[in-house]
Amino acid sequence: MSLRSRPLRFRHFTVTFPEEQILLVTITRPEKLNCINKATSREIADIWEAFDNDDSLWVGIITGEGRAFCTGADLHEWNAMNQAGVVNDMGAPGLAGLPRRSGKKPIIAAVNGLCMGGGFEMVANCDVVIASSSAVFALPEAKRGIVAVAGCLPRLARTLGLQRTMDLVLTGRSVGATTMCAWGLVSQVVDAKDDVAKKAVQLAQDMCRNSPDALIIGRLGVRMAWEDASVEGSVTALANQWYPRLVAGANFAEGIQAWVEKRGPKWVDSKL
Repeated sequence: MSLRSRPLRFRHFTVTFPEEQILLVTITRPEKLNCINKATSREIADIWEAFDNDDSLWVGIITGEGRAFCTGADLHEWNAMNQAGVVNDMGAPGLAGLPRRSGKKPIIAAVNGLCMGGGFEMVANCDVVIASSSAVFALPEAKRGIVAVAGCLPRLARTLGLQRTMDLVLTGRSVGATTMCAWGLVSQVVDAKDDVAKKAVQLAQDMCRNSPDALIIGRLGVRMAWEDASVEGSVTALANQWYPRLVAGANFAEGIQAWVEKRGPKWVDSKL
């Protein structure tokens, strides 16, 4: 079922299609700095699952409205749960379906402002991160007696390194987008006067000029190297299990034939 054909009206986020093959999720709770309650978290997670299952969509983007990207879970809701003796579930895939998502297709985080707590955990597992120069990143959980256990600690340790991650986790201090770019999490810093979501759409368009099969399998190969302990094991699994599926698809032959014929490739939606 096409995601476009589903009812897409939600209280705290919007789903749009800025280009034919691109999905954009925008968190729209600016009065609460785009914190995410449990109902919204489940709804966004369902969107990513539908995105992966919709062959017509190739790249996803998530951003926020207002001065925050996302400041994590709704602590008012957490407080009510604590008072009721309910333990918050930290199981996969995590807040808004992102901190522990494996998924199939790439998701770009377009960080427009404050990115804290669970919002940072979401970003840490996105495939590409671009950020406004005014964006601020922090893991302030320790200041509230919480620990970021939803997935970002080992992932950030691999991306940023042990000591930089320790600095963020143990102090709870805020770090700007330029620093995060130097540290390796952010791949592009966008001037604060520019719309970071539009820049993300441009980046997604660049991706969509390529084979959708190559997007899926190339992403998988990078993530296997990032998450698995064995580099050679990841290479072997990719070559033995996934490369034959790439070769069997129509886009593999099309890309090579287009090069030989000196024309642009005519990609078809991936069937992987």
